Amino acid sequence: MTDEINPGAKEIAEHLYRITLPMPFRLGHVNVYAMLEGKDINLFDTGGNFPGTFPVLEKLLSDIGGSVNDVRRIFISHYHADHCGIAGLIHKRSGATVFMSEMDFSTIRSFEQETLRIERFTIFCTEQGLDPETVRMIAGLFKTFKGITVPFEADTFLKDGEEITVNGKTVKVLSTPGHTRGHFSFFLPEEGILIGGDHILPHITPNLSPDLLSPEFRPLKSFMASMDMIGKLPVREVYPAHGPSFPDLGARIEEIRLHHRERKGLALRALRDRPKTTAEVSADIFGSDLPEFDRLLALNETYVHLVELEDESTIRRYREGEKFLFTLD
Repeated sequence: MTDEINPGAKEIAEHLYRITLPMPFRLGHVNVYAMLEGKDINLFDTGGNFPGTFPVLEKLLSDIGGSVNDVRRIFISHYHADHCGIAGLIHKRSGATVFMSEMDFSTIRSFEQETLRIERFTIFCTEQGLDPETVRMIAGLFKTFKGITVPFEADTFLKDGEEITVNGKTVKVLSTPGHTRGHFSFFLPEEGILIGGDHILPHITPNLSPDLLSPEFRPLKSFMASMDMIGKLPVREVYPAHGPSFPDLGARIEEIRLHHRERKGLALRALRDRPKTTAEVSADIFGSDLPEFDRLLALNETYVHLVELEDESTIRRYREGEKFLFTLD
């Protein structure tokens, strides 16, 4: 039976609900999860601070017999706004304790240093060959994005492998870096349910981007290692942040592995004729007629593949003026 995604709340296991909230971007929605514990509610992610999202969450919590005031714990998978954007609003109403990755919370804190963030972003994009006008436009978008996360404090930092008890059920906390450096997923072993955040999605692959605060972070290498780890779990159903649930985790992991092998192959092909910047390789793979922010996502994704090819000694990079170029070794 197909798991349909529609706005609303759906009970997916005893006392566990998937709550689908609207989102104005291309994906159109984000799934958060509510586990009831008597009158208390434990939330896994919150949705973003988009117009109308908070009232929809209020209404859907009411539909399952609770309210925002009943939220006692919030477990955040990662720092992106559609996952933690209204944690601050919920905390203000209910006093809920917020749990998340220390690394991702430090990233949120770094965003408060807007000048430093824009400076590092500009240097990176310039080195990768993105044109100055696109860089300026994307930097301007960052300022508009600030409002979709209401400021909040992380009360407790999640630890890889720790077990949390919710309504007598075990929830295992799993470090699954890749999409972000501090991404966490949540596994319910008794039900065989993986609440995967953005780590593994049914129809698309999560965007992998360099962490400009930690240049040593290898998104693709970390992502695939995380896939190896969750692939060994006795998962019966994956419940992602975007899209419907799906049962065959192993098959989806293989699809994702093939996708990234193909992307690395396309990057190599793009370098056959001459050395190129990341932006030029990205345009070869994704095309050049993209909206500004999509151009950044494509650049980031291309860069993480080039980094892995470089590590394999298949290609090398060198500096030419203010830009880096990649060439076949």
